[in-house]
Amino acid sequence: MRLIKINYMLKRNNHVMGIKLNYFRMLPVCIAILFLAVSCKSNDVDDPNSPIPPSVTSLTPSITSLSPNAGTEGTEVLILGENFGNNGDKVDVIFGLKVAEITKRSSTELTAKAPSGFNNVALNVVVSVNNKRSNIETFTYNDTAPPLITTTTTTCFYGSTVVINGNDFSPNIEDNIVKFGTIEATVMVATKTSLTVTAPDLGSAATADVTVTKFDMVSNAKRIAVDIDQNKIATYNWITHTIKPGLTYKTGEFDLFGATLRRVYILDVTLSEANTLGIGFSPTEINTVTMCNNDNAVAGVNAGYFPYGNSTNKDPYIRIDGTTVQNGHLDVSQLYTNSALLIHNNVATVKKFTESGKDLNLVAAAIPVSEAENIMVCGPMLITSGVIEALDMSTGHNNSQTARTGVGVTADGKRVFMVVVDTGGGVTGVTTLQLAKILQALGAINAMNLDGGGSSTMFVKNQGDNGRVNYPTGGTWQRPVRSVIYVK
Repeated sequence: MRLIKINYMLKRNNHVMGIKLNYFRMLPVCIAILFLAVSCKSNDVDDPNSPIPPSVTSLTPSITSLSPNAGTEGTEVLILGENFGNNGDKVDVIFGLKVAEITKRSSTELTAKAPSGFNNVALNVVVSVNNKRSNIETFTYNDTAPPLITTTTTTCFYGSTVVINGNDFSPNIEDNIVKFGTIEATVMVATKTSLTVTAPDLGSAATADVTVTKFDMVSNAKRIAVDIDQNKIATYNWITHTIKPGLTYKTGEFDLFGATLRRVYILDVTLSEANTLGIGFSPTEINTVTMCNNDNAVAGVNAGYFPYGNSTNKDPYIRIDGTTVQNGHLDVSQLYTNSALLIHNNVATVKKFTESGKDLNLVAAAIPVSEAENIMVCGPMLITSGVIEALDMSTGHNNSQTARTGVGVTADGKRVFMVVVDTGGGVTGVTTLQLAKILQALGAINAMNLDGGGSSTMFVKNQGDNGRVNYPTGGTWQRPVRSVIYVK
């Protein structure tokens, strides 16, 4: 038994030693496999600690600058940056959505031609390497398209607004030089398709060729007519009296609308707390000077129609401080009722009625007091939104050259022009069309005709004959009236 046990122990020890020997034989193999695995992993991943440099194509391209950053199609643009790829990589330079031609390339520099099809626009530029896109830089295409004029306002005069339509103007006002002949105009508003300018003084010229220059590129020329009479009015050296700040009284006597002497009187008022516009009314006729004095006015003119002699009844609707003081007649021709002076919070509006029929006094009466505390109907309308009305010059009311009274306002309703033109005593009156041209040349955007003839009277406190400054129908007698427009 003892011998058997000894043999068993020897066999067991030999078996353990065999296992240990096998273990030590396999250990170098395992270490080698582990080393190879680690080495392979190092080659597959961009490990910054690896002695093997990372693959360039796995990095995102980056732009640091464009030179130049503005130009035209075909301009060669140098793009500096990094990670622009190797020879085998797909590299694109993209302007907006258009791929540019690359003429030179390296991993840090690209030269590309600005592609065609763009003008006067800023585009995003990116570099794409194997579909990885860089940051964005901007390239601006210069404006190389010459301006083109298609239409202009048909006539002009000094200070008038002229709209020039076309293409390829600069939206920057200062880039556009507009000339009427050789005289430069003032550009007020600019878009790529339209310029709004203020016409210069063209003297006695009957026409002028309008051109637009942009970046030394000159447009075609469009001829515009010059209204010589309106130019004369706009540039005339009026005798001017300042009644108080914001209120001036002007007079002039000169050849106008041909070789005919005309005498024109103007009240030019800027409405404010110190200058209030109002309507005066009397149920019985009294003269303009007396009515203005009764209302403590400093200046004013006669206003609406009233029954006189055998004339047709054409009383206007009149409202003062929210109260209707005269309903006005019905069945009155639009010639005498198609417009009204509205005053709301000391802002003036000359409104044209577009309704049909002969009961426009009812249309005026329906205007809420909240929109106009003061209203006076008259007519005809002379100017609407800066455009002279298509007046029926076949009627005696419109075509007779007689004494006239009219009122016009600027677009904001804060500046008012009241005009009286005399007749008789060596001077000739005007038609309604000529009155419209006078008011337009003074700066009115909307204007209406008032009662004229022997009624036309202007009052200015402490001026003329006890406040009467003009000569009604060539004399001194004032026709009694029922309404006035005044300033106080």
